[in-house]
Amino acid sequence: MSLKSPASSLTPRQLLIRLTKLTSTYSGLDASLMLIQYSSPLVIALLLRLAALKTRFGGRSVRNGGKGGFGLRQLAEGWGKMGGGIGEARVVFRAFGLLPILTWLLSLHPHPIESLKSLLYKGVSLDSPKTLPTLQAISLLLYYPLEHLTWLASKGVVPLSEKRMGWAGLWSVRFWALYVLLDIYKLHQSYLSLLSRTKLLRNSKPEIKEEEAKGFELPPSPSSPVEPAAPSQNVVSSSDDRVSAKNVLRNDWKVWKNDVMINAGYAPLTVHWSTPGGLWSSPLIGGSLGVIAAIGRLTAEWRKGD
Repeated sequence: MSLKSPASSLTPRQLLIRLTKLTSTYSGLDASLMLIQYSSPLVIALLLRLAALKTRFGGRSVRNGGKGGFGLRQLAEGWGKMGGGIGEARVVFRAFGLLPILTWLLSLHPHPIESLKSLLYKGVSLDSPKTLPTLQAISLLLYYPLEHLTWLASKGVVPLSEKRMGWAGLWSVRFWALYVLLDIYKLHQSYLSLLSRTKLLRNSKPEIKEEEAKGFELPPSPSSPVEPAAPSQNVVSSSDDRVSAKNVLRNDWKVWKNDVMINAGYAPLTVHWSTPGGLWSSPLIGGSLGVIAAIGRLTAEWRKGD
């Protein structure tokens, strides 16, 4: 995880404070649990591989760890159960994720009835800055309830047939896939904007410093009065503005690259889950993609503490 402040440069106390802040927020805790959940298939595969090697070269059974010990296969089995439990915990946590989404939607449309009337009469305009985030918020409002309906049905709380439960689960992920697709479109627009800002900054001529201008002054003309030298505050201010603009642009590029990393993991996962039967059967593929997205999310949450 590429972090601005590496953990090695922090004291143990600073690292503990940073981790506490990271896991005290909903998004930070969910990203941490996500990393554990999706890394589980990779850890299980490693444990089973080690167990097979130990059986082949050690000449003893690893199922029960020899003489009553805790074997690698038992550890792999337990790790799988832990990963499944964490996955269910994240589903429960997402039930409370509806509240910030509603807040987000109301911040975009403080008067929802008037906004709905405007939408019906004028239609959707992609040029409006509110259109894309509004569509994303609506897609999540459709995704979360269907996901929780599926989960409650799997526990026997809601009476749904297997067919209806499968339908609800499939469409819940499809609405999530819609959110990811809209996010990729937003990343494309952000890329064009960042590229334009980068070109403008590169082509802009830096102000000449006062020290660099010494020795190049023109002698005063008899026909023109001698004016006092202009203060160099504007030069310093312009230079500071340029440095500030470069820092802001560099940070915006970091955020964009990190968002690309997150969606590089989410996009194939959502397509896989949105397709009946899925695109692959190996849990290692889904686990690897989930780890990529989780690392990107953790990096974004970690940088909030900078």
